[in-house]
Amino acid sequence: WVVALPAEAHSIGMHGMHPGDCERWRDGWIAVSGIGPHNAMRAAERLLACGVTRLANWGVAGALSSDLDPGDVLIADRIRYARDDPGFATDADANERLAGALASDLHVRRGTLWSTTRPVATPSEKQALAEHSGAIAVDMEAAPIAAVALRAKLPFVAVKAICDPAARELPAGIVRALDGADEGWSPRMIAAIAFGGPATWRATYALTRDFRRARHSLATAAALAA
Repeated sequence: WVVALPAEAHSIGMHGMHPGDCERWRDGWIAVSGIGPHNAMRAAERLLACGVTRLANWGVAGALSSDLDPGDVLIADRIRYARDDPGFATDADANERLAGALASDLHVRRGTLWSTTRPVATPSEKQALAEHSGAIAVDMEAAPIAAVALRAKLPFVAVKAICDPAARELPAGIVRALDGADEGWSPRMIAAIAFGGPATWRATYALTRDFRRARHSLATAAALAA
């Protein structure tokens, strides 16, 4: 399993992990990659070196569809990253098993996940991306992990809990602080929040609340999928 943030690892009971760490989890391994596609690819390659027989991306994502609310769970049927590329299909059998296991306690959706290299910050950007891609959610890690899985001929799944609704606009300072960051709570991020003013403070409160909902869904999903 590859997760971007230590807080996502916390949701499945793995505490004290940092970006770059790789540890045993259940009958496999978990790697904390840090934010972004390059970090995600390196984490997936570390897991290959551990001898894994499948790869998964587990974490949070932003909604592109107004039908997705914070805490909803997307089991991605396809990962896309470019207009002229069909992207990567995920493991259909594993998706069916996961959907069946999670649907009893969670609001589960199926659909396409778009992977990008930078945060998608505004409602208009999210709407435009949804219209040209057909995706219902967006992240920054799934595509490179899927690429590593395809190259190694391993099955791949992506399970994402929504933490950012389609109608929300991320403050510019937070978006700049996320660019190039490995972890969410960097000194740049804290400074951007502290000096961002009331609009940034309100957005941070809402993001924190919805990230908490997403983490709860991930914890529930991990328990149900065990």
